Amino acid sequence: MDFIREIFSIPFGYLIGFFYEISDNYILSLLLMTICVKLILLPSSIKQQKGMVKTQRMQPKIRRIREKYAGNQQKMNEAMNELYAKEGYSSMTGGCSGMLIQFPIMMGVYFVNYKILDYVLRVPEDVLNVIKDAVRALPEDVIGKVSNLEYQIELLAIQHLDKLDLTGVPVEFIEKIQLFKDNFTLFGIDLSRTPDTKMGMDLLWIIPILTGVTSLMMGVYTWLRQKKTNPEMANNPSMGCMSLMTPAMSIYFSFLFPASVGVYIIMSSALSFVQMVITNK
Repeated sequence: MDFIREIFSIPFGYLIGFFYEISDNYILSLLLMTICVKLILLPSSIKQQKGMVKTQRMQPKIRRIREKYAGNQQKMNEAMNELYAKEGYSSMTGGCSGMLIQFPIMMGVYFVNYKILDYVLRVPEDVLNVIKDAVRALPEDVIGKVSNLEYQIELLAIQHLDKLDLTGVPVEFIEKIQLFKDNFTLFGIDLSRTPDTKMGMDLLWIIPILTGVTSLMMGVYTWLRQKKTNPEMANNPSMGCMSLMTPAMSIYFSFLFPASVGVYIIMSSALSFVQMVITNK
């Protein structure tokens, strides 16, 4: 599992780290990385949207085939295959490839946010080990009950930097981490913390709410376009279900990961929405 995390996270970690060295601003670095990824995937995204349009255009033909060969599954399949071949359509063209590409990107960004000292600040391994040992030495009443200490140890080091015994750590790295900690906020929200439903609503809940809103924007926009171009598909209950399911999943994941991951989801969804509007035009 660690090997898979490394494969996904190292490229994005060093890309964010590169932008951080230039800007000294993690949120800006995350945004620049997201823009780069969107630009790289733009040809694939355009192809995906063309596939969706092609799917919409084929719906009346598919409906006529089903009506014509009702009760004869073999003839129906043959006619469907002929139609797909004629239109140059495949399930990958229809959008599956886009989802497959997005998955490792999301995983990579998620894992980077747990290894910020390593990937973004590029703290040497020997220094990082001293910092981790200092975190392990903290009592539970300071860091709280942590389900997986080793997985969250770098975030905990940032959160409790002033409580760590950093004897032997060069001052330059302490100052570097302190500067990052001071800027690792958004409108006063500590992005190293994870929103928690058990602790009641607080300022951190803004992040999951905004992830749901930005995801919902895309779902509503897609549904409105479907209603205009393909009313039959728009009236399908599964369409409305998907429009609500995606925001719900975004909110759910935002409560599992640090707030910085939620910020990435918001940025990515907002940029995807703008891209979708422009390419549709």
